[in-house]
Amino acid sequence: MRYFFFIILISLSFTQVFSTYDYVGSRATAMSGTTTTGSDIESGIFHNPAQLSNMQGMNIISGYSSLYNLEFLTYSHFGISNNNWAVNFEKASTEINGTSLSSESVFGISKGMSIYKDRQSLIEAGIRFNLYNYDFGTSAGTEGDGSNGINIGSGTASGIDLGFQGVLNNKYYVGYYLQNIYSLIEDSNLGSSLPKSFSIGLSYRPYEDLLTSIDINQLSGHINSEVRFGIEYKLMESFTIRTGLQSNPNRFSGGFEFSGTDNIDIAYSFLTHHVLSTTHQFSITVNF
Repeated sequence: MRYFFFIILISLSFTQVFSTYDYVGSRATAMSGTTTTGSDIESGIFHNPAQLSNMQGMNIISGYSSLYNLEFLTYSHFGISNNNWAVNFEKASTEINGTSLSSESVFGISKGMSIYKDRQSLIEAGIRFNLYNYDFGTSAGTEGDGSNGINIGSGTASGIDLGFQGVLNNKYYVGYYLQNIYSLIEDSNLGSSLPKSFSIGLSYRPYEDLLTSIDINQLSGHINSEVRFGIEYKLMESFTIRTGLQSNPNRFSGGFEFSGTDNIDIAYSFLTHHVLSTTHQFSITVNF
């Protein structure tokens, strides 16, 4: 049974890193992936790039988690933003007894821009260019531990994401995010394009310290949509709490972020799973 789940998780992590992992970062994990709308630097770097359009200064974000609380299935991310430009790096790997069985990574460059702006409204857009890399490691070999196995293969892919967002009075947000609107896999054995997905999001900020968001996410070729709901509340100037819900499958999430006096933010979040164990996410942000 353990190896059965192991095979499932390898294929799942491959798909997520390349196109559909929507919980990159502690904020996204804590709010069940409701990242399409709002005004947050983490969401702009790793999710809807339209949120980068009005960002100022430099920010560095780094985080780590073991997916489904499995030590051999790790996920890490790193991002840097400078005003409305950003670069991001994400990597997932499967390693047992010091042997790497598979790894997938993505490197992206994002740009946010304002299309229209007046005293009350704002229309934003963003684009991200992604370069993907995969490595399947080696076979088990005669020893069974991969030490003298055969190299199974590696390859690259590329994709483009687009995001849009409308803002009214800094209270109402509506957004649209498309992942891999254009994509190409170099290895024809894995197909000619990456899976596409799109998200529609709505957010409402009744006052400065509270944000409520809802997302509808659809993976191309799938009939069912995922509905996600998230809340973010600044309990005090240095402490923010977050929670979220998701349907199809049903999941629950939560977390917090502590903002230190040295422009360093430390965040923790968790996300349940309907079959597997809970994923815990840790991240740190440095603001300049």
